[in-house]
Amino acid sequence: MTTETQTIEELRRAVAEAPPSAHAHLRLGTALLKAGELREAERELRAALALDPKCAGAWVNLGGILLARWEFAASIAANRRAAAAEPTLALAHYNEAIGHLHLGESADAIGCLTKAVELDPKNAAAYYHLGVALQANGQTAESKLCVAYATELGYRADPASLRDLERAHTGAQAGLADEEDATGTSSQSSCTPSTSKEKHNGTAEGR
Repeated sequence: MTTETQTIEELRRAVAEAPPSAHAHLRLGTALLKAGELREAERELRAALALDPKCAGAWVNLGGILLARWEFAASIAANRRAAAAEPTLALAHYNEAIGHLHLGESADAIGCLTKAVELDPKNAAAYYHLGVALQANGQTAESKLCVAYATELGYRADPASLRDLERAHTGAQAGLADEEDATGTSSQSSCTPSTSKEKHNGTAEGR
């Protein structure tokens, strides 16, 4: 049995043997998420939220799962709940921004990413995607500065992620054009996650 599997089994026992605990479900859900067991992870995170609707760690990790499934609107909503519960959680603002980028909502993405880099000034991925959002919003000079700083911090863009963003943005623009043609209008015991280095679909630790 691998260490990872052993840890998950220990966390399963903790959930089964202890009184109902949002923290226990969060820890198990986070471990399952890291192991790639997304369906079971989602079930545990939702169990944590049923016990503690203000569990920021569960909301942000659920948002990450929804983002991975391309359920962008649902991911944005989950990450907003995480940020409402823990406003200093940079990962929530970052993951919300990625959802907005996929939907072609560059102005909303800029707002979220600006908050993310304020909270985590060394977050290279956030600076890079802020550059992407600024470029989509026609702010080329500012975009170049952000991308240059992200590169200086060591960020390397994933070509597959870039293709996904380009495809999603093209789809969003096509959808808007169609609509215009048709209508004429356009853990801690409190479940507060620990600080983590964010990246696309990052996770908040469920300690």
